Amino acid sequence: MPKPPVESASAEVLAEAVVSARLADGYGLVGADLRFLGGELDRNYRVSTDDGRIFLAKLRTKANRDDRLRWQKEILLHIADRHLDFAVPTLVPTIDGDLDLGLDVGSERWLLTVLNWVHGTDMVHVADHSEGLLIDIGATAARVTIGLAGFRSDTLHDTHHWDVTRSAEVIDECLALDPSLADNPDVHKALGWFSDVEPHLDSLPKAMVHNDLNDNNVLVEDVDGVQKVAGVLDFNDALYTVRVAEPAIAGAYAMLRKADPLRAMGLIISGYHAVTPLTDDELTAAYPLAAARLCVQALTWAVRGQTNPTEYGAMRMRHTPPALRRILQLARQSAAAHLREMCRLRATRKNGS
Repeated sequence: MPKPPVESASAEVLAEAVVSARLADGYGLVGADLRFLGGELDRNYRVSTDDGRIFLAKLRTKANRDDRLRWQKEILLHIADRHLDFAVPTLVPTIDGDLDLGLDVGSERWLLTVLNWVHGTDMVHVADHSEGLLIDIGATAARVTIGLAGFRSDTLHDTHHWDVTRSAEVIDECLALDPSLADNPDVHKALGWFSDVEPHLDSLPKAMVHNDLNDNNVLVEDVDGVQKVAGVLDFNDALYTVRVAEPAIAGAYAMLRKADPLRAMGLIISGYHAVTPLTDDELTAAYPLAAARLCVQALTWAVRGQTNPTEYGAMRMRHTPPALRRILQLARQSAAAHLREMCRLRATRKNGS
């Protein structure tokens, strides 16, 4: 069986050459050192200059020509004006004051955006996550949602592939592309859980959410031996949707690599609840939504890996299927009861009772 096609080395060389040239003539960053970081839709590069400055360069090689992604810049401008206790990316203007640089490469439109570097260690590269860190991630998720309140853009999408409220549709799309994936009983159980809560989603509180607080987008720092959130990256999947999507997605990724995933999810939820109280219906939906998100991730990267295998995709898949299996071994009603109990305990401790 032939191997799936992979991107040619020449394409990678071309992309890096384009980034270097545009950093020099568009941003005045001449001779900067580039290190490729991977990415799902964008090519991400760490940019280091001789004077010690660090930036993140994002190159989209299949950008829209009609400015449909203008909201991605607008949301960064919006969140930059909020008073947060963690860092977020901020846009670096070009020499001419623009927020990005576009160029035509063959029939494609390429777009380069540069952001100030956010310091910290990706959560995925932190071996052990303290309970305090997981609570802080939940609180951070709530503060992100608060920071995004009021954001509006006429170019913002209504939905996309990673919209957790349409998990059933996305799972079906993946199974249609590769019917063999339907042999996995975990897929059917996660889909069943989601189908049970889906009819109630329209009645849940709505909010503008980051929608992708995964373990690559949460940065961690150690302050005097205490782990805490240093920054939040990548607002490109942000969405106006059910509010509980934020802690559910953060909780989903916090459950990866955990011997007791429900405990991790409970700490995330309790941290969120301490900042923004969740309703009983939201707590009922959170665990099934987290399982659905990991199921979508597993299927998405399984399908993509057949035609375009990438190191990033392999990394995203490494811990997802085993975590999903552990998550689904617990009754979702028991999980909801645990999340409610964690929120009550958190409230009691906060009130000093």
